Amino acid sequence: MPDILSAIKHKWNTIVVGARKRMWDRQYASGFGYQLALPVEREHNQTLVDFMVSANKNKTILDVGCGEGLLLNYLARHGYQKYVGIDFSEVALRNASKRANANTSFVSGLAESFVPDGQFDSIIFNECLYCFADPLQVIHRYEQYLTPDGVMLVSLFTRTERVKLLAAELPKHFRVARNATITNESGTWECAMLARAAAR
Repeated sequence: MPDILSAIKHKWNTIVVGARKRMWDRQYASGFGYQLALPVEREHNQTLVDFMVSANKNKTILDVGCGEGLLLNYLARHGYQKYVGIDFSEVALRNASKRANANTSFVSGLAESFVPDGQFDSIIFNECLYCFADPLQVIHRYEQYLTPDGVMLVSLFTRTERVKLLAAELPKHFRVARNATITNESGTWECAMLARAAAR
């Protein structure tokens, strides 16, 4: 019986992931990446990069849910040794791959189970945490892929109560090294640079 239940759960998760992937492929195929590059999106992206650079955490970077890799527009002038972007939308990755070079790579993978190669100074969750069923579990599993003094950078577009609750939960689980609220005509983003909390 447990084997049957595991098989059913695996099949259900596969169906759900497949549906999510098709949805995001349609979104990117219809110009979602262009929307993310509009001027109203600039300040929260720049804020994450400013946090990272000011803390000297822009050497090795993992960008979870990287989409088309637009954060590289803000990182380029500061430089980095290694950037890895992960996403499961083949359409987004096809566009992102145009940015690949010796220091920059993009990988197809599911954020909830992806196992990166090595550790990173910065792990970025830019407007992606609320796409997961259990966002806190996802961000906690990536702690093991941080360098000892590494940080996680989060941007949340607080349009719904669920996202506002998530933003309020993060300081209970991590130490907030920097934070900022960005508001414009499109809405409000909560941006934070998080470090591991002291041992509880």
